[in-house]
Amino acid sequence: MTYYIIGMEDVIGAFDTWLAAPRDTRQPFLIVTPDQRFPSGATRAEQTRSEDDDDDPLPAGQYFRNRNPGKDQSGSGWANSWYDHYRFRAFADASRIGDFPLLTKAEIDMLAAEGYIRTSNIPAAAALIDITRTAAGLPALTGAVTTATQPVPGGDQCVPRVPPPTGPTVCGNIMEAMKWEKRLETAYTSYGAWFFDARGWGDLVIGTPLYWPVPVQEANARGSLVYNVGGEGRPGGATENTYGYGVGSR
Repeated sequence: MTYYIIGMEDVIGAFDTWLAAPRDTRQPFLIVTPDQRFPSGATRAEQTRSEDDDDDPLPAGQYFRNRNPGKDQSGSGWANSWYDHYRFRAFADASRIGDFPLLTKAEIDMLAAEGYIRTSNIPAAAALIDITRTAAGLPALTGAVTTATQPVPGGDQCVPRVPPPTGPTVCGNIMEAMKWEKRLETAYTSYGAWFFDARGWGDLVIGTPLYWPVPVQEANARGSLVYNVGGEGRPGGATENTYGYGVGSR
């Protein structure tokens, strides 16, 4: 899983240090967080399981593992992390036979919460976000957040901590809290879940294609020009990013 997103749950400053480093010098780092969907522990050894049980399903309520170091992959440090999404390991072990979530209550709740935020009904939004947020061990928004601009509770242990376009991370507001819950609860539950949300929220890395071009076979059959989309400053590419992620920046 990419640190560009899961790094927002780090509460010890490692994500800030990683973002501040030149991109090609970045290396995987340990995330410490109160979010119980991630492994607990102050060292990698405390967060990992032995080689024998590393591939087993995770405990109930935990979605991510810090894999055994012997299974790390080679490649660019900035493009790799120590963390894998493992929420559905039991389903994989059962030859993908059984129940699997495609449209979850959490997704519907976050769609409603986003609507409440955009119409300034902060208490209603907070109540829905808190369903999964508090179950993961994070402090409730209800009673603590009354406006769209207030930071989430938690002080220096707040989750999520979001990077503005420039500068160090800050505690996110209720919109970022909603986005955090939706990302974690919908990961791998449906096609393109993170992409479509990120496109709507303005969170795609600058230059990411916003849509597919006409397939080359169709273009050839119609005698049309073959083209592509995306790229920084090019047609069909994302032009902004909430967090400053883009070519030549973060």
